[in-house]
Amino acid sequence: MKRWSSILCFVLVIAICSLAMACPACKDSVPNSDAQAAGSVPGGFNNSVYFLLSGFLTVLGCVIAFIIRTVRGSTNSRGPGFPIQ
Repeated sequence: MKRWSSILCFVLVIAICSLAMACPACKDSVPNSDAQAAGSVPGGFNNSVYFLLSGFLTVLGCVIAFIIRTVRGSTNSRGPGFPIQ
């Protein structure tokens, strides 16, 4: 059963990816542009997506680091042998 479910999931992912449509800006710009040019529109879309994703992951990492630092510094995580300050 496990083998069939993994094969079915793979087929479903491939089928869904073939049905996915681009946003109107990407859909109109990619076929009408010269993708070999240095400053092409598809390259700009890719770079902007990477830039936004890196910003999101940076903020997410900072929030997680703050939470971990706060939990490690709390009095509950020090154990019973440490005095409360």
